[in-house]
Amino acid sequence: MAAEPLGVVRVARQVLLTIVSNAALQVPGVVAVESNERWARRAGRPLPQQGVALSVKESSVAADLYLVIARDASVVEVGSAVQQEVAAAIEHMVGMQVREVNVYIQDVA
Repeated sequence: MAAEPLGVVRVARQVLLTIVSNAALQVPGVVAVESNERWARRAGRPLPQQGVALSVKESSVAADLYLVIARDASVVEVGSAVQQEVAAAIEHMVGMQVREVNVYIQDVA
Protein backbone atom coordinates (compact mmCIF):
# COMPACT_ATOMS: atom_id res chain seq x y z
CA MET A 1 0.00 0.00 0.00
CA ALA A 2 1.45 3.37 -1.02
CA ALA A 3 1.68 6.08 1.60
CA GLU A 4 -0.50 9.08 0.89
CA PRO A 5 0.65 12.62 1.67
CA LEU A 6 -0.75 14.07 4.88
CA GLY A 7 -0.74 17.64 3.68
CA VAL A 8 1.56 20.41 2.49
CA VAL A 9 4.91 21.48 3.87
CA ARG A 10 5.83 25.08 3.11
CA VAL A 11 9.16 26.68 3.92
CA ALA A 12 9.17 30.38 4.79
CA ARG A 13 11.51 32.63 2.83
CA GLN A 14 13.23 33.61 6.11
CA VAL A 15 14.13 29.95 6.68
CA LEU A 16 15.85 29.80 3.29
CA LEU A 17 17.71 33.03 4.07
CA THR A 18 18.91 31.58 7.37
CA ILE A 19 20.01 28.29 5.76
CA VAL A 20 21.98 30.11 3.05
CA SER A 21 23.59 32.56 5.46
CA ASN A 22 24.56 29.89 8.01
CA ALA A 23 25.99 27.64 5.30
CA ALA A 24 28.16 30.47 3.98
CA LEU A 25 29.42 31.37 7.44
CA GLN A 26 30.61 27.76 7.94
CA VAL A 27 33.15 28.15 5.14
CA PRO A 28 36.66 29.02 6.38
CA GLY A 29 37.61 32.50 5.21
CA VAL A 30 34.10 33.96 5.33
CA VAL A 31 34.03 36.78 7.88
CA ALA A 32 30.49 38.05 7.30
CA VAL A 33 27.46 37.94 5.06
CA GLU A 34 26.43 41.57 4.57
CA SER A 35 24.12 43.54 2.32
CA ASN A 36 25.33 45.97 -0.27
CA GLU A 37 22.32 47.25 -2.18
CA ARG A 38 24.47 49.22 -4.64
CA TRP A 39 25.95 46.03 -6.11
CA ALA A 40 22.55 44.41 -6.50
CA ARG A 41 21.03 47.49 -8.13
CA ARG A 42 23.93 47.86 -10.59
CA ALA A 43 23.68 44.21 -11.58
CA GLY A 44 19.89 44.33 -11.79
CA ARG A 45 19.63 41.60 -9.14
CA PRO A 46 17.03 41.24 -6.36
CA LEU A 47 17.82 43.38 -3.31
CA PRO A 48 19.48 41.34 -0.56
CA GLN A 49 18.19 40.76 2.95
CA GLN A 50 20.88 39.91 5.50
CA GLY A 51 23.41 39.79 2.66
CA VAL A 52 21.42 37.20 0.70
CA ALA A 53 19.02 37.64 -2.23
CA LEU A 54 16.86 34.70 -3.24
CA SER A 55 14.86 33.88 -6.32
CA VAL A 56 12.46 30.97 -5.84
CA LYS A 57 10.67 29.44 -8.82
CA GLU A 58 8.55 26.35 -8.26
CA SER A 59 10.90 23.96 -6.45
CA SER A 60 14.23 25.58 -7.35
CA VAL A 61 16.30 28.33 -5.78
CA ALA A 62 18.87 30.83 -7.01
CA ALA A 63 20.90 32.72 -4.41
CA ASP A 64 23.12 35.80 -4.48
CA LEU A 65 25.45 36.19 -1.48
CA TYR A 66 27.36 39.33 -0.55
CA LEU A 67 30.41 38.38 1.52
CA VAL A 68 33.27 39.83 3.49
CA ILE A 69 36.23 37.45 3.50
CA ALA A 70 39.43 37.22 5.53
CA ARG A 71 42.38 39.10 4.07
CA ASP A 72 44.53 35.96 3.92
CA ALA A 73 41.85 33.89 2.15
CA SER A 74 41.82 32.97 -1.53
CA VAL A 75 38.85 34.69 -3.15
CA VAL A 76 38.44 31.91 -5.70
CA GLU A 77 38.67 29.08 -3.15
CA VAL A 78 36.30 30.74 -0.68
CA GLY A 79 33.80 31.60 -3.40
CA SER A 80 33.78 28.08 -4.78
CA ALA A 81 33.48 26.53 -1.32
CA VAL A 82 30.55 28.83 -0.48
CA GLN A 83 28.77 27.81 -3.69
CA GLN A 84 29.15 24.13 -2.87
CA GLU A 85 28.21 24.48 0.82
CA VAL A 86 25.12 26.59 0.14
CA ALA A 87 23.85 24.29 -2.61
CA ALA A 88 24.35 21.21 -0.44
CA ALA A 89 22.58 22.82 2.55
CA ILE A 90 19.51 23.82 0.53
CA GLU A 91 19.25 20.44 -1.18
CA HIS A 92 19.72 18.53 2.08
CA MET A 93 17.57 20.62 4.42
CA VAL A 94 14.60 21.50 2.21
CA GLY A 95 14.98 19.20 -0.79
CA MET A 96 14.88 22.03 -3.30
CA GLN A 97 17.00 22.14 -6.44
CA VAL A 98 19.59 24.89 -6.71
CA ARG A 99 19.76 26.73 -10.05
CA GLU A 100 22.72 28.90 -9.13
CA VAL A 101 24.68 30.36 -6.24
CA ASN A 102 26.33 33.68 -7.11
CA VAL A 103 28.99 34.98 -4.74
CA TYR A 104 29.91 38.67 -4.62
CA ILE A 105 32.99 39.51 -2.54
CA GLN A 106 32.31 43.05 -1.37
CA ASP A 107 35.12 43.51 1.15
CA VAL A 108 38.17 41.99 2.80
CA ALA A 109 38.70 42.20 6.55
